[in-house]
Amino acid sequence: MLYFSALITLLLQCKQQAKKNLIVKGRMVQRRKRHSQAIRSSLKISTVEGSWWAVMYGAVETYFGAFFEYLKYTSFEISILSTFPIFFGALFQNMTGWFYDILRSRKKLLIILKSIQTITIPLIFFAGYSSGNYFLLLCFICAYYALAMSQMSPWTSWMGYLVPGRLRGRYFGNRSQVVRIFMLISSLLAGAILNSFKDSNLFNGFALIFCIGIIANFGCIFYLKRQYEPEDTVDDEESKVDDSAGTLTGKLKRFITYDSLSEFSFHVSGPLMMVYWLRDLQFNYIELAILINVSQILGLFSMRYWGKRIDSTGSYNAIRFTSFWIAIFPLFWVGLFYLPKELSLPGAIVIASMASLMFSGRALALDNRLYEHMENKKMIKVTSKRIFFRGLSIFIGGLIGGILTREEINLVSITYIDNVIHFVMIFSAILRLIVWGVFLRSRNSQI
Repeated sequence: MLYFSALITLLLQCKQQAKKNLIVKGRMVQRRKRHSQAIRSSLKISTVEGSWWAVMYGAVETYFGAFFEYLKYTSFEISILSTFPIFFGALFQNMTGWFYDILRSRKKLLIILKSIQTITIPLIFFAGYSSGNYFLLLCFICAYYALAMSQMSPWTSWMGYLVPGRLRGRYFGNRSQVVRIFMLISSLLAGAILNSFKDSNLFNGFALIFCIGIIANFGCIFYLKRQYEPEDTVDDEESKVDDSAGTLTGKLKRFITYDSLSEFSFHVSGPLMMVYWLRDLQFNYIELAILINVSQILGLFSMRYWGKRIDSTGSYNAIRFTSFWIAIFPLFWVGLFYLPKELSLPGAIVIASMASLMFSGRALALDNRLYEHMENKKMIKVTSKRIFFRGLSIFIGGLIGGILTREEINLVSITYIDNVIHFVMIFSAILRLIVWGVFLRSRNSQI
């Protein structure tokens, strides 16, 4: 009897302790309920919303570089237009946590940001063509990317709560595949539109594809409103208490450091690819559309494969494998320049297709790895830090690449390489290999 009495007493104590553990800041915290039906519906709606976003991206952002080229800016000016707005956006999106504390809703925050972003699309168009003012165009591009990048943290946080950890690789792989199909279609359509106007007035072609982007963004907003947002996860994103030293664990710091340095090495040459295709390889707009979109097909249909591979073998192995191939792709682009003219487009499609395959797998693996590190806590704050350092690295890389192409540097006579962009590509490949060697050389290492 004494044994059973002691056991009952112990159980009552445990029950009381459990109740105490549920009391936070003077109020009872309810057990979180997982609204399975609402979540399943939202995950399907999210794929539709992502498809509308893909239409906007394929019609507008994909052809920003072509728009800058049409406006006859120099390689250095295009590098600044392609990278500084990303840096500015990375700075601005640090305010996302503050906006979230005011609105207390990821859904409301995303809808407001996307609505304002939609307004910037016609402003970019008219600033570029009508005003002819480079700095005014730069300001509107900065506003566009600031609003776009501010959406990334709350969206990542939102999806982190909706998608079960064991299914993330597969779900995001399937979602990305559907989204990329619509991106492919819209980008092909936009390229065909530009090509059809090239002999009359290209201004009308850009006006039409920018209108498509505006309509697509309204489609995003409509479907965002229909998605379910958990109401009991607000405290996990509390950003009023600054924990700058403790928020990032050692593993997270290493992950963000690798992510930032790799983006730096990619964007030394990345922003110059559109210039290289149009000026050096002399592709027209329809060839450019074919290159951009056909190359995406391999990456598109690989998403389910990458999702399953990441779930089975882990994110790190996928990052390690894909990053090595990405490191040496600039050398392939240099070699393509010396092939016969008739092989330029087929060769470019092969190289770009392989690059699309590797970048698709790497992006999916990196996002999955970040979810593993965050464990659904302070997701907005951690993602904001990642975006900030990525943006800073992208800008510095693009700035260095742009400076190296300036005529005042005259690298052609110094290095005896007959094309300055080739030098930038080789330099970028060396940087990529160094980053891979430091962080990913060992199979047993982790980021």
